[in-house]
Amino acid sequence: MSTVVAYSSQTGFTKRYAEWIAEELGCDAVSLDDDARFDAGAFDTVVFGGWFHAASLVGGKWLKQQRAAHPETKFVAFAVGATPSEWTDMVDKGMARAFPSPEFEGMPRFYLRGGFAYERLSMPNKLAMKMFFKMQAKAAESDPRAAEMLEGMRGGFDGTDRAAIEPVVACARELEGR
Repeated sequence: MSTVVAYSSQTGFTKRYAEWIAEELGCDAVSLDDDARFDAGAFDTVVFGGWFHAASLVGGKWLKQQRAAHPETKFVAFAVGATPSEWTDMVDKGMARAFPSPEFEGMPRFYLRGGFAYERLSMPNKLAMKMFFKMQAKAAESDPRAAEMLEGMRGGFDGTDRAAIEPVVACARELEGR
């Protein structure tokens, strides 16, 4: 069985998870940012990783296209975001938006907490984050979670955890039949 981890990452958190997963599975990790024409059809199993950006999943369009083009390929996905994993209501809402039914029904998917590094953002994303910070500051006046999120993002943080990949790796191995 051939497996690959395909991912998109802007600030390195999704890349870190992709490399850890690839290491555990003994396969390659391929950046879609470097090779957007990457074809999933050459593999039996594809582990896809993308990151949340403005209520969408970066790389989600690629994933949808590849699944449609290669129905014989097995896919598992992970989405990386800044929201704490224990905030399940927010995580579930984001995951439902990123992987809507029926397009992604039956595809295993996981949420992994990443981090936030303002200095690594592109210029347009830095500008968007300045607006987000202003909106969050207003929300933080009455919402303790908004205040906590704003505090963490203003200072930057790394919430990656190698142990968090265990369910993704186990699922990929099950899809591979090992």
